[in-house]
Amino acid sequence: MDFFGMIPDNFFSLLSSKNKRIYLASIIQSFKTYETGSILGIEKKIVVDDLVHFLEKSTLLYDVEDEEDEESNPQSKRELANYILRRMEECGWIYVDVTNDYEEILNFSDMAITICEALLTAYPMAIDSYGDENASYEIYADEYQGYIYTIYSVLHNPDNVDYVTKFNSVYNNTKQLIRALRRLDSRLKEYIGSVVETSEIKDLMERLMTFKTDIYDRSYLKMKTSDNINRYRLAIVSKLEELSRDSYAMEMIVKDFQRKYPVGDMAVQRANKAIDEVIDVFNSIDVFVSEIDNKNRTYINSTIGKIKFLLSEDDNIIGKLNSILKHIKHSNEVGKIDKAMRLVDTLYTLNLTKVYTRENSLYSPRGSYTRNYNQTLDDLGLDFSLTQEFLQQFKSAYNEVEIKNFLEANTVANKLRASEVIHYNSENITVLMTVYSIMYASNQDYSIEILDNIIEHKRYRLRDFIIERRG
Repeated sequence: MDFFGMIPDNFFSLLSSKNKRIYLASIIQSFKTYETGSILGIEKKIVVDDLVHFLEKSTLLYDVEDEEDEESNPQSKRELANYILRRMEECGWIYVDVTNDYEEILNFSDMAITICEALLTAYPMAIDSYGDENASYEIYADEYQGYIYTIYSVLHNPDNVDYVTKFNSVYNNTKQLIRALRRLDSRLKEYIGSVVETSEIKDLMERLMTFKTDIYDRSYLKMKTSDNINRYRLAIVSKLEELSRDSYAMEMIVKDFQRKYPVGDMAVQRANKAIDEVIDVFNSIDVFVSEIDNKNRTYINSTIGKIKFLLSEDDNIIGKLNSILKHIKHSNEVGKIDKAMRLVDTLYTLNLTKVYTRENSLYSPRGSYTRNYNQTLDDLGLDFSLTQEFLQQFKSAYNEVEIKNFLEANTVANKLRASEVIHYNSENITVLMTVYSIMYASNQDYSIEILDNIIEHKRYRLRDFIIERRG
C-alpha cells in the first residue's frame, strides 16, 4: 500500500511547526498515559489531566504566533492541553469515541502507535514507565502467538527461579501484546471509516481483499484460532496470582522496583500494581475480542452494503443524480465546469407559475368523493403469477449455501479467477456473487491473491484476483 495513502496529509505538520518540541513532548506523554489505560482505550479526561500536570512542570514554551487557529491562544495549561489534543485529533494521531454514557474514549491511530513506539525505542531515556527500556517494537506476522506463548512459557518454566527477570519478561511481553491488539483495533476502525470515503467499486473490492490478506488472515483469524488467547489465559492468570502470594518472589521484585522508587512504600505499591495490571489484561481480554468481532462484522457489512448500492444505483433516481453530480465534479477538476453546467441546464425545466390572490383565483373546490364499485381488480384480468425470474430479481439476500454453490461452480483446479467469471457484459448479480465469494472465502480455508491486471466491465474497472482453496 502507498505510504502516503496510509496517513493524513497533515499528519506530520505538528512536528514541522515552531511548536514542534512541545507537540512532540505532548504526543509522547499522551501516548505513555494512553498505555496505562485498558485495551479499548482511555478516558480523554485522564489524558488531559496528566498532560496538564506535564505541561506545568515542563520548561518548553508555546509560541502563539505560529498558530493560525482562532482558538490557538490558550490562557491556561488546561486550555493548552485540550488544544494540543484537538490538533492531534485533526492531524490523525488520535481519535476520540463517545460511549453510550457520553464518556470520551481516546485511542491512538495505528500509524501513531507505530511512530510513538519507534520514537520511544530511539530515545529510551524518555521512557518513565517500568520495564520499557529493553522493549522491542518489531511487528511480526505471528506476534500474538509469540507474545502469548512467551508469557506462558516463562511462567511455567520450573527451572527459572530468577523472579525479577521472569516478571520483567512477562510484563514487557504483555505490553507488547496490548500494543499489537490496539494496532489491530485501530486498523479495523480505519477500514470502517474508509467505506464512507470510498465511492468506486474497484477501490472497495481492493480494500476488501487487502483486509482479507493483511488483517483477517494475518491477525484476526489467527487470534481466533491458532493464537487464541483463551488457550493460555487461565494458566497465565493462575501463575501470576501464585507469584503474588509468594513472599520470597515478591521480595525480589520489590527490591528491583526500589532502584527506581526508593522513597517509602512506593516500590511495594508499584510492584503489586504491575502484577495486577497484567492479570487485569488477561481477565478482560474477552471484552476486547468481542469488540474486534463487532468491528470485523461492521466493516464487512458496510463494504458489502456500499458495493450493493453502487451496483444498483444506476437503476434508481438517486443513482442518476449521483452520476450527474460525479460528472460535474470531474468536469470541475479538469477545468470544464462551464461546459458541464450548460449540459445540466438542458436536463430540466422549471415552469414559471403565476401566483393568484384568493379573490382573483379561478380555482374552485372539487366535489365530494364517492367510491366507484363498478370495477374491481379481479375484473381487469391481471396475471399475478410470480415467476422464478421475478423472485430472483427482487431477492434481498443470498445465503451461504448459494454463495458456496457459486464458488464451487466457478472453481477450476481449486481456484476461482475473477476475470474468468466477470466479463464485459456480465450481469450485476455475477459481480455481486463474486464479491460475496470473497467474504465466504474469508471465513473458510481459502486464500485470496490480488493480481495486477484489470477486469474491464461495461460499468466497472476491477482488479483481478484469485480465490484458492488451501490444501
